[in-house]
Amino acid sequence: MPGVVRLSIDSDLNQVEFIARAVRSLCDNLLGREDAEAVELAVVEAMNNIIKHGYRGRRGEAVDVNVTLTRSEVEVEVVDHATPIPERIVKGGEPLAFDFDATDVAGLPEGGMGLTLIRMSMDEVDYVSRPGENRLRMVKRIAAS
Repeated sequence: MPGVVRLSIDSDLNQVEFIARAVRSLCDNLLGREDAEAVELAVVEAMNNIIKHGYRGRRGEAVDVNVTLTRSEVEVEVVDHATPIPERIVKGGEPLAFDFDATDVAGLPEGGMGLTLIRMSMDEVDYVSRPGENRLRMVKRIAAS
């Protein structure tokens, strides 16, 4: 039977670190160092995007994180009640966020890389938005030893 840990923070960027540390701690004994870092990065990106873009920096809103641990995978589900991610971004209709000239400092993008980083870091990423609720599900498979 899987183990589930439920965490919740206020929509305050200063609290993202607490969730990141907690999720990393849960993953440390299950995943290798690189995979645990990838999960941590994905969680931080998801939380930051929700707070900055979904809640527009507004504090006092809930962001819930459910971590399900099994023998084969770590599943992290982030639940919020903010403005949903635009469908064109979810469906991947936007140009690849890393498609830019790194030597053109003035032209470097200031945002839009979060979902790309999440997809690159995790084995599965699903997003569902229903009226009043958004769920981002991220899965990292545990390598057989």
